[in-house]
Amino acid sequence: MTDSMAGRIPAMKAVWIEQLRVVGLAIRREGTLAALVLGLGSVALIAFSRMPVLQAMLDAEMGELVLDPGEPPWGFFAVLAGLLLPLVVWKGERRFGDTPLWSLPVDHRRHALLKVAAGWVWLLAILGVALGWVTLTTVASGGTMGVDEVRVLILDPVGAAEGTPGATESVGWTTPWWEWALPFTSATAAYLLASTLMLVTARPLFWAVGLWVAGAVVVAVGDKWDIGWIQRTTEFVAWYAGGDSFTRGMQLPIGGREVWTLLPTMQMWMASSAFWIGLGLVGVLGASGRARNH
Repeated sequence: MTDSMAGRIPAMKAVWIEQLRVVGLAIRREGTLAALVLGLGSVALIAFSRMPVLQAMLDAEMGELVLDPGEPPWGFFAVLAGLLLPLVVWKGERRFGDTPLWSLPVDHRRHALLKVAAGWVWLLAILGVALGWVTLTTVASGGTMGVDEVRVLILDPVGAAEGTPGATESVGWTTPWWEWALPFTSATAAYLLASTLMLVTARPLFWAVGLWVAGAVVVAVGDKWDIGWIQRTTEFVAWYAGGDSFTRGMQLPIGGREVWTLLPTMQMWMASSAFWIGLGLVGVLGASGRARNH
């Protein structure tokens, strides 16, 4: 780029607005399809919960819908959206080799970072609308927002099975405010990590499958040989990714119960968010500076 071209370099605001528009157009079809599925699912759920005749026809009963963002499946759906969105954001754009990134009047690294940022803004908007829609569906179906319950916390598993006093503790639990932000932070981390793969390799799906297989092997090894630190790390990752964690069925003297091995805290959420989002940011910043002409 020569000095004579400097006057034709678009302003940052113009580039940012254009990226928001381009990314919005790129995800339009998939977003419309997801909205249709969500809408049809909501209508079916409300109809089934409010019309006993449907339950009688299907010979089934539906339990009360509980919207607890810290429990499956709500957080998992958010993470899944974060993992898949980069594929849609970058679809049709050649990221390596003979790519338009080198011919645009904007530095290719800045272009990549702005595109990732635009996708993140759309991700938060989509999650916000989806959470609002699910909230309305929950209320319309007669469900509840969050939980207010007593959880059995295991302090000594062996002693709990034998009925030793003090081996368990009953703890009152109400869905805390930060759990409503958890799907947004975990989806952000997933989006940044997936975007890193999109920017660093021409075969992101290959590497994603490879990482998933490697993770599954590590988890299997930890379970087979009862390696505590692997099992505990797996639980933390599963919890932050919206999976079932820190709970298990256990036979107590009073009968079979679902018990908790750990109660999530705001400090856990903040530390996990700082680690995974920080890792994703480092990955995106590093990958965006990689040479793309080969």
